Amino acid sequence: MKIYACRFGIAGATTFCTMYTALALALKFFPNQTLRLIATIHMMPKLEYIKPFIKVTPQAIITGIVSHTIAVFFFFWLTATIYNAFQKLQK
Repeated sequence: MKIYACRFGIAGATTFCTMYTALALALKFFPNQTLRLIATIHMMPKLEYIKPFIKVTPQAIITGIVSHTIAVFFFFWLTATIYNAFQKLQK
């Protein structure tokens, strides 16, 4: 079965971009509740130590979305390309 690498990369990047945006907006508008949720997920009882270092600005959100989306696209594209190469070797 062949995976279309570009489409696979776009699907992964779109999904990640949506989740990143949702988390960034939640962190911007509900910082205490979001940090408690993140602490629970990462099993960190106290996030007070790193809370002063977390700055959510529009520039940080946009930079994070763009850079992470490009990285995720490349990762998914590369994964599909390697998968397709192994599929050709099996035949």
